[in-house]
Amino acid sequence: MIDEEVRAVILALALVAGVFAASQTLQSGRVVEPFSEIGLLGPGMKIGDYPRNVLVNETFRLYLYLGNHEGRVMYYTVLVKLGDGSTLINETTHAEAPVIDEYEAILPHGQNITIPVDLRLPKPAANARLIFELWRLEEGELRYHGRWLQLWMNVTAPKAP
Repeated sequence: MIDEEVRAVILALALVAGVFAASQTLQSGRVVEPFSEIGLLGPGMKIGDYPRNVLVNETFRLYLYLGNHEGRVMYYTVLVKLGDGSTLINETTHAEAPVIDEYEAILPHGQNITIPVDLRLPKPAANARLIFELWRLEEGELRYHGRWLQLWMNVTAPKAP
């Protein structure tokens, strides 16, 4: 009689362990909270060493970081726009500002990329707002993803000789 009870307990434990293992296998590829990353690094590939003052038409380098945790291959476009303090942008509204550059990347799930970005700003400006917007391909159409970042800088004209 004890042997049958022990056998029943072992069978029950094996059944529970089997169901748990099967559920883990089925959900192993599932992404619970998909998200995309966008980041900006300064010329030394570090956070925080951003240029604050540049000359008109002077080329300066930044690094754009993109990461994909969406659970599928993603096509991203980053639009670089030049705005100012009155330029409206948020998670639902992209900036209505001139596009000065554009970068594209195709990333598999779980991958990231750091892209060198060489920019030149065309005219003098105090408190210029350099905006980086993340767009992604959805159902054959590029759509604003609601992810963006900004860098404030002053753009000065070169001194006359």
